[in-house]
Amino acid sequence: MTKTVLRATAAALITVAAIAGPAATHAEEIDLETAVALALESNLGIESELAAVRQKKLIADTWWNRFYPTANATVTMGRSNTESSVTGLAPLASSYDATTGGFDQVTAYSADQPQWFLSAGVDLSLVLTMQMVPGISLARLDYENGLISLAQARAQVERDVSKQFYQLLLIRQQIELQQEQISNAERRYEQAQANYDNGLIDEYTLLSSQVNLENLRPALAGLQVQYQQALLGFRNSLGLPLNQDITPVGEIDPPEIVVSGVEIDENALRERFDIQQLRMANQILVEQRRVTEFSPQGGRAPYVRFGFSVDPAFQGDPMADNWFDLDLWGQRSGALTVSIVQPLDAWLPFSQTRNQISDVETQIRQNDLNMQQALRGAEIGVRGLLLQIRTSQQSLVALEQNVELARRAYELAEVGYNNGLRDLLEVQTAELDLRNAELNLLKEQKNVMDSLLDLEYELNASLDDIREMQ
Repeated sequence: MTKTVLRATAAALITVAAIAGPAATHAEEIDLETAVALALESNLGIESELAAVRQKKLIADTWWNRFYPTANATVTMGRSNTESSVTGLAPLASSYDATTGGFDQVTAYSADQPQWFLSAGVDLSLVLTMQMVPGISLARLDYENGLISLAQARAQVERDVSKQFYQLLLIRQQIELQQEQISNAERRYEQAQANYDNGLIDEYTLLSSQVNLENLRPALAGLQVQYQQALLGFRNSLGLPLNQDITPVGEIDPPEIVVSGVEIDENALRERFDIQQLRMANQILVEQRRVTEFSPQGGRAPYVRFGFSVDPAFQGDPMADNWFDLDLWGQRSGALTVSIVQPLDAWLPFSQTRNQISDVETQIRQNDLNMQQALRGAEIGVRGLLLQIRTSQQSLVALEQNVELARRAYELAEVGYNNGLRDLLEVQTAELDLRNAELNLLKEQKNVMDSLLDLEYELNASLDDIREMQ
């Protein structure tokens, strides 16, 4: 489902709520697919991860800006604290000898220098080092790690919203079972009232029927409150208004999957999100070690440094002369430089750089150990889920048979009670057994769904992929 369709669906839901108002009785129906899509569209955690991924992608796509030189432009104007003067010798114009083309006489002169001065400068610097290579790789790895985090956030939202959806279906079916039980109790009470009026039963039997009816009502109220609370959290997960009247539509019907054993391929475990992140962290640490080795500040590899500077200074008085007179500007020490630098301190034993590299290597070894521990923990968790699914599947068969037996016993008890062969307590006990059997079946079906959802999340795989693994 595209984002446009999702937004249109959400807008339609909000519009229905605004038109209907709090007194409306019509609830908008939402199936599991729509619920998951809306949750993915509005989840703030996913939006945060998506913003981080976009920034990381920008950094990875603009790796070439590492070749931008460092540039600074400065303009300085100041005033000297003391006066200064310039002295020297200058030729006399009247002593010029046309024959020799020179001056025969010179004279001494002295001139005061202006206290105000003006200068400008432009500095460009570019360092070419082997550190740029792992730096580019780090940007790409960081982006890929962000994609893993984003995929994990999406998968977690899908799992949690699906569990909320099935939990709502379970509570609603519990409410329906409780309402049906209350209806049956009301029917028996009405029948007991008629029998009492006709003198067929005593007052004790009538009161027992009424007490049984009234005892069922608080449980129904509690289930309804529980359903509204779960529905409130469900609306929040979907990003809908908290007063929006919605009704989840679906059934708790676990898909068929044959769990033939508890073995799982290690390659499947390596596709888990946490294992992928550890694997990515290992690659990042390797690149960080190379960055440290090739760093211009304390690295061990040589690098080339380009420099270019322009620093003209105003030779006149900036407070009196024309700044735009180019003859009054003079270059001081601007130049184009190319330097090859070989750091030496990093080659000394137990230098800071060597200790930093050793620290990164230690982190790499620790990360490998963490990955091995994570794989063992993942295998234990998946084995437990597979065992739980297989046990639940076996329990479902027995629970379905138990429901049929309890329903048949209840039907016989009803017939016997109507014919005066069974008392009220036997009917109530048979009905309670039936409701418990039906409720246990629903809960076990919900357990299977939860386990399958957890298994999909743990293995980062669909049910079809899991069937192929089995």
